[in-house]
Amino acid sequence: MRERFIGKIKQLFSSEQQEEKQVAIPKQKRSETIKARVSYQYPKNDSFRFPMPIDQPTVGDMEREAIRRDRRYRERQIEAPVPSTKRPFKPSVVASPIHGFQSYEHDNEDLLDKPAFLRRDRESRIKDRLQNAEVDNQQDNRQSEPAVDLNEFISEERKSQITSDMPLLKEKVQHTETKPDDKLEHQEPVISTKDTKQEQTSRIQEKMRPYNVIMTPSDKRRLREKKIQQVSTEKRELPSLHLLNDQPTGLNQDQAWIDDQAKKLTETLAEFNVNAQVVNVMQGPAVTRFEIKPEMGVKVSKIRNLSDDIKLNMAAKDIRIEAPIPGKNAVGIEIPNKVASPVSLHEIFATDQFKEAKSPLTIGLGLDIAGRPVITNINKMPHGLIAGATGSGKSVCINTILTSIIFKATPREVRLLLIDPKMVELASYNDIPHLVSPVITDVKAATQALKWAVEEMEERYQKFVQTGARDINRYNQKMLEQNNLEGKMPYIVIVIDELADLMMVAPQDVEDSISRIAQKARACGIHLILATQRPSVDVITGLIKANIPTRIAFSVASQIDSRTIIDHAGAERLLGKGDMLFVENGARHPLRVQGAYVSDEEIDRITADARKREQVNYLFEQEDLLEKIEQEESEDELYEDVVAFVLDHNSASTSLLQRRFKIGYNRAARLIDTLEYNGIISGQNGSKPRTVLISKEDYHP
Repeated sequence: MRERFIGKIKQLFSSEQQEEKQVAIPKQKRSETIKARVSYQYPKNDSFRFPMPIDQPTVGDMEREAIRRDRRYRERQIEAPVPSTKRPFKPSVVASPIHGFQSYEHDNEDLLDKPAFLRRDRESRIKDRLQNAEVDNQQDNRQSEPAVDLNEFISEERKSQITSDMPLLKEKVQHTETKPDDKLEHQEPVISTKDTKQEQTSRIQEKMRPYNVIMTPSDKRRLREKKIQQVSTEKRELPSLHLLNDQPTGLNQDQAWIDDQAKKLTETLAEFNVNAQVVNVMQGPAVTRFEIKPEMGVKVSKIRNLSDDIKLNMAAKDIRIEAPIPGKNAVGIEIPNKVASPVSLHEIFATDQFKEAKSPLTIGLGLDIAGRPVITNINKMPHGLIAGATGSGKSVCINTILTSIIFKATPREVRLLLIDPKMVELASYNDIPHLVSPVITDVKAATQALKWAVEEMEERYQKFVQTGARDINRYNQKMLEQNNLEGKMPYIVIVIDELADLMMVAPQDVEDSISRIAQKARACGIHLILATQRPSVDVITGLIKANIPTRIAFSVASQIDSRTIIDHAGAERLLGKGDMLFVENGARHPLRVQGAYVSDEEIDRITADARKREQVNYLFEQEDLLEKIEQEESEDELYEDVVAFVLDHNSASTSLLQRRFKIGYNRAARLIDTLEYNGIISGQNGSKPRTVLISKEDYHP
C-alpha cells in the first residue's frame, strides 16, 4: 500500500512538470519575408500597352488599418470640402415679414379693390423675377469655381511612405495618416457634385435598358401599358383658377337666428297638436333645413298639410317640406336664410373633389343644403334637361357647365356644339377651340346641325364595328395601343339653350333627331343638354323625357310644371336665383342645390384665355348648313329617277310623272320645271308635247 501511494504522488508531480514545459514553449515567430511564387514586372526595353499583374506581398494589420483610416479621411475630405478663400460680402435681399418682397411704395394702395386675377398676375411676376435672379446667381457661382482634379488631394509623401518595403509595386498608391496642420494646405474649391450625380443616374438608366433581348408577351404588354400611361399623363394646358373671382368669406351663420327659428317652429307645431322636437339643423347658402322628429302616432301627412300655417307663423318667403327625409326618421322643413350667401365658381373648382376628378366631362353645379359641393359627370348623366321660369338661373347653369368643361378638358378631348336661338346667351363662346362650329343662332341651321350629329353618331358606330370596340373609351384605348393619336375620338356635348323655338319651327325633325341621339349616342361619346323656359308637354314630349334621365328644375309657376320636369312636386316652392332641384340618373329623390354664379367678366376672361392657348378649328360653318338646306329643298329625291325615266321614254309630261311615280300634281310640276331649268327638256310650246334635248349617253349627273 505504501509503495502504491508513493507511486501515485510521483505520477502527479511528473504530470505538473510536463504541463509547465508545454506552457513554457514560446510561439514561433512568423516570417516577415514571404517569397512570392510568381511575380511580374513591366518590360524594360519594349513598350507594352497593358500593365503586368504582380504578386503583392502581405500587408500587416497595422498597415491595413492605416490604409483604411486614410481612405475614410480622404473620402470625407472630398465629400465636404471647405473653401480656402472667403468671398467678399454682398448684401442680399431679405423678405419683409409683413410686405414680403413687395416694395413699400404700394403700402397705401387698397389691394382689395383690384380683381383677383390682376393681383395674382402681379404676384406671379414678382416670384418669376426672384426665381430668375436666384438662377443667375447660381450660374455665376458655378462659373467662378474652377474645376480641380481630385487626385491633387493625395500628397507625394503619402504615396511613398509604404512603398519603400515593396520594391515590385511601382504604380500602387499607398496612403498614410495626414496631420491636422496639413488639412488646409491641400484644400481647394471643388465643383458641385450635382452634374456628376446626373451623369451617374443616366449611366444607371442606360445599363437598365435591355440589349438584344427577346421580349415575352408580358413584357410587350407592360411596354404598351407604359406608353399608354405616358400619353394619357401628358401635360395638358388648362386654365388657372386665377381667372375666377375670389370666393366669399363663408356662410353667414347666425346662431341666434337659428335658435329663434327652431323655437318658433316647435311652438307652431305644438299649436296644431303635433308634438315634435328639432333634432338637427343644416344651414346652406340660401336655406336652412330643420330636421324635426315627431312623436309616435303623429302622421307625416299631417305635417305636410301644415306648410301654409308654418309659413305664416315663421314669416318666411316660402318653405318646402320633405317628409320624410330619405334614410332618416325625421321630417325636413326648409326655411330661407335671413341673408343668402352667394356661391362662387372658384369655391367649387378649388375643392379636392373637382381637382382629383380624372374625367374631362366633370362639371360642378353648386352647394347642397349642408354646404357640400355637388360635382357630377356628364358620362353618368348621360343627357340632361334644364327647365325653369324666366330669370330662375337656367342660363347661368349652362354657363357653369360650359366653364367646367373648359377648365377640365382640352379641345382634343371634348368638342362643343352650341345652339342658341336667343342669339345673345352663348355669344361669348364664339371662336374658342372647343367648338365644332360657330354658335348656331338660325333655327333651320340648328335642325340641320342635329341631323349632322345623327350622321356623326352612325359613323362612329361603324368605326366601333370595324375595330371591335363597344364604346368610345375602349376605342380610344385601342388607338393609343396602336400609337394612332389622330384616330382618338373626342366627346361631343350638344347644348341647346331654348328648345321651345326649335319645336315651334320643325317639331317632327327636332324630336326625331333628339330622340335618336338620346337613345343611342351615349356609347359613342355624344351627350345632349337641353334647356327651356316653357316646360309644357308639347315642348318636352314623352319620347324626349323618357330618354333624358338627368333633370334640373329651377323655380316654376305651378306644380304641374314641376311634375312635367322632375315627376315630383316642389319646384314651385323654390326661391329662384340659382335655387334648383337636381335629379341625377338613377336617383329617386331630388336634391336641393344652390347653383354657382359665374359673371360675364369671368366668362370673358376664361374664353379669352382659351383662345390664346389654341386656334379654333371648325368642322363646318353655319352658312354650310343653310346651303345644304337650300340644296335639299331645291332637289327632289326622285329627281334622278325622273331623269332616267324621261331619257328612256324620250318624252315628259306632268301627268306621265304622276302616274309613273304616284305623286301629286304640284310635285310633278316642280320636277318638270327643274328638268326644263337644267336643259334636259324643252319649254312648253302650246299643246305640243315637250322635246327631250339630250340623249342618255350625253347626260352626266
